[in-house]
Amino acid sequence: MAEPDAGTLLLGVVGHPVRHSLSPAIQNAALRHDGRNAIYLAFEVAPDNFEVFVEGMRAAGVRGLNVTLPHKRAAFDVCTTVTEEAQWTEAVNTMTFEGEEVVGDNTDIEGVRKTLLELGAELDGAKILVIGAGGAGRAAARASMGSAGEIWIANRTPARAEKLRGSVGRAARVIPWKELADAAVEADVIVHTTSVGLSESETVLKRETLEKSKCKVLLDLVYGPGETKLVLEARGAGIRAADGLAMLVLQGAEAYVTFWDTSAPVEVMRQAALDAVGRAEP
Repeated sequence: MAEPDAGTLLLGVVGHPVRHSLSPAIQNAALRHDGRNAIYLAFEVAPDNFEVFVEGMRAAGVRGLNVTLPHKRAAFDVCTTVTEEAQWTEAVNTMTFEGEEVVGDNTDIEGVRKTLLELGAELDGAKILVIGAGGAGRAAARASMGSAGEIWIANRTPARAEKLRGSVGRAARVIPWKELADAAVEADVIVHTTSVGLSESETVLKRETLEKSKCKVLLDLVYGPGETKLVLEARGAGIRAADGLAMLVLQGAEAYVTFWDTSAPVEVMRQAALDAVGRAEP
């Protein structure tokens, strides 16, 4: 990537807070690899300023934005066009600017699906336990639709789980939170989407539960400098597992495809993510 000049294209990630984001490291590594005259930055924008920020980016000719918390719903509302995936989740994490049009997509769905497949998950007819019913939980459920035999949804707030179950349809059922461990024992695939695990000492499922489980693949969408306790416990129980860093890379690769209409250098992006958190390849 050459020094920025008058022809340099601008992209970025917008959130609040956003300084912790790994997206600039991941996306700029891809831009350098492909020799593009473009730069990817992080934009810290408070919720009250989000709409005017997007209008400014459109007017300035920005190529595209990734969107993180707390703006994904607001991004959905300001886009002039949204994809089917964004419509289903009612959340946008990737915006592209095409003249007066602002097109919204949700690449979290494909990021989850591809991560599960990379882990070797057999989704056809599987019993998939989705823990959490927020935006990430909706993405995980959507990623499993069309292949899973059953989608089980567990959430501390039953009403949110019921809402997601209604969106998924008859292949889904709600698991009461107190029955989470029992469901985990019977699940073929587990996707954890809540914030439990941000602390290295926390885990939503205990080792003894995972050791009894039929689960073959577990994806924890939480990530940090080190792998989460849930991932380490799952691997100790013989389950193929990955944390949210793997999914972050793959959803970012999907966004790269959207921005540039070409394939993404996934391995370059993966290595940039590992380098940014100081990890070796698992």
